[in-house]
Amino acid sequence: MSQGLGNLADPVAAGRALGLFEVPATTLARLAGAVTLLRTTLAGERAPVAPTPYEVLAGLGCSRLLHYAPRGIRRFQEPVLLVPSLINRPYILDLMEGVSLVQALLDAGFEAYLVDWGDPGEEEVEAGFATYVGERLPAFLEATCRHAGAERAHLLGQCLGGTMTAALAAVDDTHIASLVHLTAPMTFHDDGMLSAWSRAPFFDAAAFALAFGNIPTWITQPSFVVLRPLGQAAKVLRLYQNLGDPRFLTFFRCLETWINDNVSIPRAFYVDLIERLYRRDGLYRGELKIGGKQVRLEDVRVPVLTIAASEDHIVPPESALAGHPRFASADKEAVTIRGGHIGVVVGGRGRRELWRRTTQFFQARSTALGGETEAEEAEG
Repeated sequence: MSQGLGNLADPVAAGRALGLFEVPATTLARLAGAVTLLRTTLAGERAPVAPTPYEVLAGLGCSRLLHYAPRGIRRFQEPVLLVPSLINRPYILDLMEGVSLVQALLDAGFEAYLVDWGDPGEEEVEAGFATYVGERLPAFLEATCRHAGAERAHLLGQCLGGTMTAALAAVDDTHIASLVHLTAPMTFHDDGMLSAWSRAPFFDAAAFALAFGNIPTWITQPSFVVLRPLGQAAKVLRLYQNLGDPRFLTFFRCLETWINDNVSIPRAFYVDLIERLYRRDGLYRGELKIGGKQVRLEDVRVPVLTIAASEDHIVPPESALAGHPRFASADKEAVTIRGGHIGVVVGGRGRRELWRRTTQFFQARSTALGGETEAEEAEG
């Protein structure tokens, strides 16, 4: 027996004889992944987010209009203007190479533009909902059409960006070819925690905002974490299970970079968000005004694709789908994609369905460079 175990005075040799040091390949891969993740974190290496090259076409306040470099032949006259949420960085729509709605649109033959709302400073403190919807968004939309040489553009509004594009379309759709609302709240009275917290009777949004000015990220970010208390534990478990996958580690780093790369919310916009949207449900009830015009969802007449996420804990499906029956559009579709608020944008199955539905919707309502719409071209 002593010969089988080797020299018992040598615990390493004994361990090898017993097979104790035979480490599975998956464990070694996870260990290597953990070392890589630790090294990049300690070195302060920024994750490869927002990979698609762009140029800045225009700016208003802290906001910018970006134009992305083409990735192939332009096939359609109408460009696509992406309008993300104002309270997060916009590169969730261009997260990393191969996980990018921007790249999917470029590959489908569209000119792609994006509104980067920016990180507001003190000069933005009085910029409210009407400022962004009635001034900045129309200016960027016109600049997009002018640069693309088109009369109209398709708009894709993500989260609050979709709320804003719907409001604009209700009062002025002159330059809008169609709308895609991606997990965008249309009613703010739902069963979600954000709605419940925002409508708590003891919460004075105006007084709260007055104390801070622009609402800092150290206040807003924890509120989203608390929405799913077990989310952090689930994230750690998923990371452990995929430590041996270099592609996943890159994705994890990119997504964590975006999650922790937040922006402040302008004071006036924050008060409008809580008081006019969450508490009064002003968009759904038709009580908002932009440029002196009443905002009514019934006045949205352009083609609309409404996309909800089945497991969305930020904008529940009932909130995202609520406005759809009210749109006066003769051409409208509604779909629920399996996934969460962020999962439908960057998750494996969710993002592929999102890309397919979005590009097909825009293509069918676009003028092919040659004179016909894609639908007419297909029929011919």
